[in-house]
This record gives sequence, structure tokens and C-alpha cells, in this order.
Amino acid sequence: MLKRIALHVEKDQARYARYAAALALARRFQAQVVGVYVSHAWMPDEAEHDIFPSAVYELMLEQQAQERRLCEAEFNRHATQAEVDRQWRAALGRPADALALHARCTDLLVLSQADATTDSIVDPYSVETVIMTAGRPVLVVPYAAEYTSIGDRILVCWDGGREAARALADAAPFLARARNIFALTLGSRSANLQPGEMSEALQAWLRPRGYAEPRLLARDTDGRGMGDAILTAAADHGCDLIVMGLYGHNRAREWVLGGASRDMLRNMTVPVLFSH
Repeated sequence: MLKRIALHVEKDQARYARYAAALALARRFQAQVVGVYVSHAWMPDEAEHDIFPSAVYELMLEQQAQERRLCEAEFNRHATQAEVDRQWRAALGRPADALALHARCTDLLVLSQADATTDSIVDPYSVETVIMTAGRPVLVVPYAAEYTSIGDRILVCWDGGREAARALADAAPFLARARNIFALTLGSRSANLQPGEMSEALQAWLRPRGYAEPRLLARDTDGRGMGDAILTAAADHGCDLIVMGLYGHNRAREWVLGGASRDMLRNMTVPVLFSH
């Protein structure tokens, strides 16, 4: 069950989509929402003292404090309107580190897809880093739209690998309430199991838990990127959540060649539950 949901709080344009997703999930699961706000930790060194006198530094701190108070007030207002329990956490440091740290005592962290056109403190690299280091599943919400229905029709990316298995387990609260589950295998994505064996093993894991009987999808990428193939399958079946492991291959290889994880972070059209 989801009992505590961490929500990244910041005054960026994508925050309303995050609020909508996190608060809708909190109502659905009767969970508490933990608002996590991160202030930049910066202090002038000796060489910068002449450039940034103490008065300037104090002014910067006051501006940070004012923005933090505004964000806290907005968070409290949205949570009160949604009638969900809430907690507030204000952190100081690198955003990726602070968000991962505060996520570890929750069941889920809600982030926005990075938008290169904004000045959000969470950039694409930070989103990847949080997912890699949090030790908790991370729901990444597209910045372009609001989603209040998440997890009714779920697409599970399944290749029989470690990351896919971890994502499947982390998605249990969503799978238990899903009306439809689609399990997608792209080509021959496993070096150890044939597609038929993978499907049988997946069904054997899902069935005793009382989840909806999965519909098995086997597709080729047909020269497209894996991310595009996943998004196409999700659109074809009206899915409102994608479940996948992050980095099924060596990370350095994906950096050079691209891959499903990076494609999804860049081009997602529905919320994605990432696990590592």
C-alpha cells in the first residue's frame, strides 16, 4: 500500500501537474503527502567575499526564505483543498541528493519530467540521479498535462530482467487496483528466457496476488527506438501508467546510444513509474 507519498515542491510551471497526480493518489490510497522543498546551499568563499558582501548574501538568504514560505503556503492550500493529510519538509543542498534522501522514508516520490525550456532546479540529469539513488519507486509526470487518473490501465515493460522485476514489485499497489494490465515485451529482450517462458513466468507471479489477468503484448521495434515503441503501445491501449525499470543496460552504453530509459524521460506522454 501507499501510505506516504513524497512530492517535490517548487515554483516551476510543471508543479500543478505534480500536485494533481500526488494528491489524486493520496486520496485514492488514503495516504499522507510529504511536501519536499529544496533550497540551494551556497555560501561565498574567501575569494568571493569582496564580490558578494555579507549584506548581499543575507538578502539572498531572505529571498530564499520568502520563496520557501510561499511554496509551503501553496502546498498547504492544495493539500487542504484535496482533504489529504500532509507533512512539510524543507531541505538544504543539492536537489537530487535532498529529494532522494527524503524519498527513502516514503513509499513513492512524485517528480516532473524535466523541461529544458524552464529554469527548474531539477534537470534531466537530476531526475535520472534521483531514480538511481532514491531506493524507492519514482513516479515521473509529464510536464505538459495534468493527470488525476493514474493506474486504471497499466502497461508493464517486461523483459525478465532485474530492473523489470524490481519495477513490477514496486508497482504492486497500482497493480492491485488496476482494471487492465498489459505486459509488453519488445522483440527478444531477454538473453535467458524465450518470450513464451517470460509470459508464463509473469502470469504465474501475478495470478496468486489477485491482479487483473494481464494481456500479453509482443512487439518489434521496427527500426524505431524502444521508447517510441513503448509509448505507441501505451497509446494503442489507452494506458494511463507505464511501469518500467530504469537502465536495463550499462548506463554508459545508453548515454552513447540512447535507450528506452532515456527516450522515456525525454518523450513521455503518460506518467511513468520508474524503479531501479
